[in-house]
Amino acid sequence: MGIKGASPQGGLGWHAKRLRVMRPAEMAHRLTEQCALRVMRAQHRMGLALSGQVPHDPAQFSFCNGRLPRLPKLPLAFPADDATVDALLAGSVHAHGCEWAWRPDRAVWHEAPDTRMTWPQVFFGLIPYRPGNPYGDIRLAWEPSRLQHLIALAWLARRGRPEIRQRAKALLEDQLLSWVEANPLWTGIHYISVMECALRILAVCHAVDMARGALRRPEGVWRALVMLVGGHAPLIARRTSLHSSLGNHTIAEAAALVYAGTLFPEMSGAKSWKATGLFLLEKEAARQILPDGGGAEQAFWYQLFVTDLVGLVVMLLGHVQEPVPTVLREAHGRGRDFLSAFADTPERLPPIGDGDQGYALSPFLRLSQQTTAGREALRVFPQAGYSVVRSVTGERATLIFDHGSLGMAPCYGHGHADALSVLFRLGEQEILLDPGTYTYNGDPRWRAYFRGTQAHNTVTVDGQDQAVQDGAFLWSQPFAARCVRHELTPEGVVRILACHTGYTQRSGVTHWRAVVFQPPGFWLIWDRLTGLERHHVELNWHLGVDPTQCVGGYRLPAGGRTVRLTVEGGDRSLHRRETSPISGWRSPCYGVKEPITTLRTEFYGALPHEFVTQIRTVEGGGDAWVSDAIGLLRGWVDEAQAV
Repeated sequence: MGIKGASPQGGLGWHAKRLRVMRPAEMAHRLTEQCALRVMRAQHRMGLALSGQVPHDPAQFSFCNGRLPRLPKLPLAFPADDATVDALLAGSVHAHGCEWAWRPDRAVWHEAPDTRMTWPQVFFGLIPYRPGNPYGDIRLAWEPSRLQHLIALAWLARRGRPEIRQRAKALLEDQLLSWVEANPLWTGIHYISVMECALRILAVCHAVDMARGALRRPEGVWRALVMLVGGHAPLIARRTSLHSSLGNHTIAEAAALVYAGTLFPEMSGAKSWKATGLFLLEKEAARQILPDGGGAEQAFWYQLFVTDLVGLVVMLLGHVQEPVPTVLREAHGRGRDFLSAFADTPERLPPIGDGDQGYALSPFLRLSQQTTAGREALRVFPQAGYSVVRSVTGERATLIFDHGSLGMAPCYGHGHADALSVLFRLGEQEILLDPGTYTYNGDPRWRAYFRGTQAHNTVTVDGQDQAVQDGAFLWSQPFAARCVRHELTPEGVVRILACHTGYTQRSGVTHWRAVVFQPPGFWLIWDRLTGLERHHVELNWHLGVDPTQCVGGYRLPAGGRTVRLTVEGGDRSLHRRETSPISGWRSPCYGVKEPITTLRTEFYGALPHEFVTQIRTVEGGGDAWVSDAIGLLRGWVDEAQAV
């Protein structure tokens, strides 16, 4: 759910909107939390927080003893190419479009990669971090301090070429010891979000375990690990994301509590951490990983994040020969099946909903996806609200139809207003793409654009989003979307009809959209807007390649082939690299944006109105089937309206 922290900043307006989604129990919880925060601040001022970092003797902890690994072997796909290895050994971490490089001084862990300013090293609850703060996007500063790059260094320390093993060991140890020294308990930005603390526990435990037996300074490394876990786990237990903040943060925090309690049973809070972690993890895995395997947050990247976290706990419990709750094993299986239907690697997942390229453990982890994605002609995920259509012979074309909800109530924080959006790929080439996320805490204009309706392959009405943005991680007036009907005929024809209510209350308009696939390579996307009075309706197609205008439409190159795209129903225009208003952009990864071409078709007038879009990946075929298909679809809409 974005960033859960303790900063009092955010403005009265933000707090008023946030209060609207809280129930009395949560308000009482937040009040208690603020009181506890004041006590922590006083303890920090008096130096009492440091008592949690009094060095313990690592010998008293079973996890810190022995030369053989105590954690399960990870399924890592580490690309040991020279460029990757050289960057790691140079201390370089890619922080979402910004380069961050480790150096042996404390300030490096508090440096903003985007602005090069230094974040304050004061009690974490006093640091302004929300949009508009004077330092930068805090998500970028958090990335290196997740310490997930230590996993790759540990891999090199054990499996790298002989000449680089010593360098990898030294860098792993130096960075871990440096981080612990530079970040006293409760001091600085790395304690604002306890999810960051949780991910740090997972990464450091796995990295040190992988490198055990090869450590040059084992006593110092183990002491640093004990200090880190002993300081982080109580803070996570004290500030776990609950109530309206439940989401992927909660899953990460619960997983870390299970890790800390399982690996360090000698710590005084271990039994409680583990029990709390398992309780929350079972509850939230069942809720957040839907019956069809999709994610309640309606964000594919966070679905991978959550599924990986659940999978790591399943692996851990199985490895230490403890009972694995059935609900966790089944949730991981469902999530893995869903993700594998869309992509065979994390890099190929469509960027639907929010995504910040944050990982459960490492970008090289391969725990929650099959090596080959499914090839069914039609697969519908009714709870998540997605349909996948594929041409199963000849060309490798894939269409994804989004008829899911806005996200996880009550905040819907990581959802985008993308109801009825369509993505289309031919082979390896994206034709109709999702522009992505770009930023959480940067310029609010860009945040608003990338999560808004105009930045998706769907229809806007009167210039509005399908829901109302009330902040960077808050929506109100959420839409309802549903798949009305779908079928796959014996001849291989696929038809799907869906609708949503995002404009019904505010504008009196209902958007119906149908997708039709006619083998071998004819695709129809039909939009029907029903309602009263006159309206401005706008259809946007965000293109993965630059179009060339031709008679009746556009030609799009796709890996040596040509795709023909036509749109009927209004005045067409092309937009690229525009900033006032924003149009013609995509974000290939968090923190990076680049220009693309957006094809816009606009109509102003009385409803009903229809847009007709055709994508042809083969020549010929005629237009008779299009008229027949639209006639059938109009009948489906009439039937649905009559119910």
